[in-house]
Amino acid sequence: MCTFITLFLPTTLAHETAAAIFTRSGRCLFAQDSPSLQAAVGPGWQPWLSAAHCDCGTALASVRAKPEWKGDAARWRKKGWSEAKIARALAEQLARHAQDQQLRRDEALGDAGQWLQRIDALLQSGAARIGLLVRDYDGAVDARQPAPPERHWSRGQLDAADLLALAPGTLHWIERG
Repeated sequence: MCTFITLFLPTTLAHETAAAIFTRSGRCLFAQDSPSLQAAVGPGWQPWLSAAHCDCGTALASVRAKPEWKGDAARWRKKGWSEAKIARALAEQLARHAQDQQLRRDEALGDAGQWLQRIDALLQSGAARIGLLVRDYDGAVDARQPAPPERHWSRGQLDAADLLALAPGTLHWIERG
């Protein structure tokens, strides 16, 4: 299963303009040929993939993913470690895990900030609104998909934390304002 970000742009926005915005930030736009998504948004919209392969590991919609952490207490008990030694080792492991999680949150906020810059640039380039869909696909991206539920945002209401908390599988329309 892979995660893909689909960007819905109005067909009135020149592809060259949108592509330049994405190229400046190290991304590309690839037309997504998906009749089911096209039917969901109707005419006048073009779905675009934001990466050549997949967007696994994206910060968008990542807040809902549960960070995994398992201590090694059972393994250490089998080795004959004392409970005091296990407690100290677990505390050290947990502290390292917390630091790693903070680093991931900081990186995610940076990624979300780049998405906000792209969104702003697209809206300033003539799009009255754009759509973002973060969805996990178990098969081909162009395979028939159910119409996604929708949520509407004003750009003025949207910040980096909101992008991290997007509901996966929901088409998020972001409008100027």
